[in-house]
Amino acid sequence: MKKLAFTLYSWGSTLLFIFLVLYFATVEDFQLQYEEKDLLFKIAFRITLYSLVFILIYRSLITTLKHTVERLSSWRSKREHIEDLEFVLIIETLILLVSILASTLIAILDKWMQYLTTDSRKIDGNIEDLFVSILAIILAAIIVYSMPVIGELEYAIKHRFEEVKKNKVKKK
Repeated sequence: MKKLAFTLYSWGSTLLFIFLVLYFATVEDFQLQYEEKDLLFKIAFRITLYSLVFILIYRSLITTLKHTVERLSSWRSKREHIEDLEFVLIIETLILLVSILASTLIAILDKWMQYLTTDSRKIDGNIEDLFVSILAIILAAIIVYSMPVIGELEYAIKHRFEEVKKNKVKKK
């Protein structure tokens, strides 16, 4: 039950954030003036926004697969440990590619909705904003793939809980 609740929480927060991104794309007067500092703020905001979109999609996919595919959640045996690690690496790579594609499609949908629904923001740099969004997604993907801190932290916590559980059983 806890696994299902966490999976629903992951997807719910991801979809809510994506909805907010797409909603703000349709707001008419949601823009800054054309000054250099505002342009830098806009670029930094877009990088942060689409990095978060990528990370949320990636987290949701990882959570879903960890809770539904048994081979991803634990090793079957010590003999198959290397095969399981290779399997996990292949799955993580595929999830990364799917997350990049989904985030890029959301960025394109964002710019398309902005173009269709707002008159005042049509003069904005649509192509430049899209390139900044895609660059942010790729940068986040490189960081997530090269430094799997979250996965290692989850494994360390799980290992610690298993040790505590074994110690309690031995004391009894």
